[in-house]
Amino acid sequence: MTLVRRKSQAPEKPKMDGVYYTGEKGPKFGVRYVQMVIIAFSTGVMLSTKGMFSVLIVAMIKNGSSTNPDVPYYTWNNTNVIISAILWGGLPFQLLAGYLGKEHGPKWLIVGTQLINSIAFFIIPFAAQILGSTGVILCRLVQGVAQGAYSPLQVCVGGIWTPPEERARLSFIGSCSATLTIMVSSIVAGVVSKSSLGWPWGFYSFGALNLAYAIFYMIFGHQSPETHPSISPEEKMYIQVSLSQQPGKNIPTPWRKIFLSTPVWAIVIAQIGINFFLTLFSSDKSLFLDKIMKYDIQSNGVIGSIPTLCACVSGVGIAYMSDYSVQSGRFSVINSRRIFHLMGSITISILLIVLTYIPSEYRAWAIVDLCFIDIFIIFTLVAGSYINIYDVSPLFSGIIHGISNTLADAIGILAPLTVQWCVTGDQENVEQWRTAFGIASTITIVSGITFAIFATDKRQEWEGETPDVKLDRKLSILSLEEAIGKF
Repeated sequence: MTLVRRKSQAPEKPKMDGVYYTGEKGPKFGVRYVQMVIIAFSTGVMLSTKGMFSVLIVAMIKNGSSTNPDVPYYTWNNTNVIISAILWGGLPFQLLAGYLGKEHGPKWLIVGTQLINSIAFFIIPFAAQILGSTGVILCRLVQGVAQGAYSPLQVCVGGIWTPPEERARLSFIGSCSATLTIMVSSIVAGVVSKSSLGWPWGFYSFGALNLAYAIFYMIFGHQSPETHPSISPEEKMYIQVSLSQQPGKNIPTPWRKIFLSTPVWAIVIAQIGINFFLTLFSSDKSLFLDKIMKYDIQSNGVIGSIPTLCACVSGVGIAYMSDYSVQSGRFSVINSRRIFHLMGSITISILLIVLTYIPSEYRAWAIVDLCFIDIFIIFTLVAGSYINIYDVSPLFSGIIHGISNTLADAIGILAPLTVQWCVTGDQENVEQWRTAFGIASTITIVSGITFAIFATDKRQEWEGETPDVKLDRKLSILSLEEAIGKF
C-alpha cells in the first residue's frame, strides 16, 4: 500500500474526515460498481410497484380508462387512504430490518422482501374484485411490510460497498438506475391501463418482474467484500480500509448514543421533510394532472415519466458538482451537503406552489415545472442528507436509515391524507390543491433549514473503530488537500 505525502503550496483547503485512499484499488469498474447497480435496479423494481400505483389507481376508479369495456372500474372515495396504506405496513419493521441487516448481512433479507412484495402486488386485482377497497388496502399493507423492511437493507448495502470518496458517484448510479426503472413503470402503467388489457395487467406484469428480480438478486447479489468469490484483493482492501470494516468482529449497536446524536436527528428531520414532499408528490401527481391539467390516463403515465428522465440525466452533473465542490476545496464536505440539500428543499417547495398557478390551457408549462422539481429532488438524494448517513456512520447506516425512515414514513402517512382533507368534494378546485401543496412545501423548507444548521460530516465516536483500526485508516488514506496535490 502506497502513501503519498506532499506539502501543499496553495492555501490550506478544507479536509475530509476519512479522506482519500492511495493504495491499489483494483479494476476501475470493480465489483463494488456491479453490486451497487444490482441493488439500484432492485430498488427501482421494488419501488416501481409503489410509484406506478398512483397511475393505476386513477384507472381503477375512472370508467372508460381502457378501450376494453369489460375491464372493471370502482367507485371508491377513499383512494388516498388506499395510497397511504403502504406506509402503515412498513412502520414497525424498518428499524428491525436495519438491525438485522447489520448483524446478519442484507442479502437474504432483501430476497425475502422482494418475494413478499411481488406476490402482494400481483394479487391486487383479485383482492379488489373479492373484497373491494379493503382487499387493496390489505395488499398495500403487506407491500408496506416488504418495502419498509427493504429500505434500510438497501442502505446497508451502500454502507458495505461504497468508499467515502465515491459516495456521490455511486449514489448517483443508484438513483439513476432506480429512477429509470420507475420511469419505465410509469409509462407501462399508463399505456397498459389505456389498452385493451386494462389496468389489471399493470399489476400482473410488474408483480412477475419483481419475482424474477428476486431470483436474479439471489444469484448475483453478495453480502460483502469479504464473502465475494471473485473480488480482487486490491479492491477488497480498498473498501475495507476506507470503511474501517473489521471482518469477523461484531460491534454492539450503541442505541442510546445513536438516539441522542444531534447529527442523526438532523438527518432524521431532513428526511421527514423530503419524504413528506415525495410521498404527497408521487401519490397525487397523477390525480392532479388528471383533474387540474386535464391529461388522460395514457398521457398521464408518459408525462409523469418525462420529469423522471430529466432528473436522471441531470443527476450526472449534480453528482459531479457535488464531488467537485469538495475536491476543488471550494466547500468542505458538510457545507456541500448543506448547500445541496437546502437548495433542493427550497426550490422544489417553491416550484410545487408555482404548479398550482399554471392554467390548464398552458399545461405544457406544468411539465416543465415538474421536470425542475424532479431535478432539484436529485440535489437532496445524491448530494444532501441521504448520503450524509454514510459520512456520520457507514457501519450503522442501515440502523440510522431505519430510524429516520420509520419516523419519516410515520409522518408521511399524513401526506396523501393531507390532500384528502384539503381537496374535499370538488377535486378540480385548484385552491384546495394549493393549500395541500403549501403545507408540504412549508414542512420541506423547515426541515431543510434544520439540517443545514445541525448536520455534520464527522465520523461519530460511537462508530466503533478501535484505536488501531482508526490509526490504520488514517495511515492508509490521504487528506483531500494531499489528494489534490497529486494532480
